[in-house]
Amino acid sequence: MYEGQQHWLHYRHIEQERNQFLGFFFTLLVAIVGFFVAVSSREPTWPELAMGLSIMAAVLGTISLLIFASVRKFGAALLAYDRDIARVRESLFELVEPARTHLASEPGTIATRMRPMMLHRVFDPQFSAEVIVGTSAALAAGVQVFVAVDSLVVDGFSPGQQAIACALAAVSVAGGSAMAYTWIKGRKPQDR
Repeated sequence: MYEGQQHWLHYRHIEQERNQFLGFFFTLLVAIVGFFVAVSSREPTWPELAMGLSIMAAVLGTISLLIFASVRKFGAALLAYDRDIARVRESLFELVEPARTHLASEPGTIATRMRPMMLHRVFDPQFSAEVIVGTSAALAAGVQVFVAVDSLVVDGFSPGQQAIACALAAVSVAGGSAMAYTWIKGRKPQDR
């Protein structure tokens, strides 16, 4: 019984950590948008504005990748705790006569009988957290690639600005590719 209680407490603690990381992520996102609005209100030239946008996207992308890695680790830990809690629960129900509890052989409800995969995954907090953070990282990479291409095509960008924009875009695409590989590789076969 103690083992199950400890697993449940650890499970809840990891869920809280994941929520704190997401709270930090959204705080950062709002701060970056606010900072960009403040900078863009000074009426800078397009190259200055584009470089500021690219640098802010690089910060957002980097933080998104780090938070994504942490959220993935939290998900792996939660999955292990899910299995252990189920194992402890099964062992406890073996000790109790089936007539003494309704939990051991709970009849299937509509929710358990009709569980479409997509509907279930959309409302899964782990999946939602990964999609939110991953999408933000992908958008940040897209902004950096747009600025890099624009710096090469449009006049007005200095060679230093072009080099910085292209370097940020290259690093962001590499990081985004690594994140996508990790996400796809880490999915369970039934989720693919």
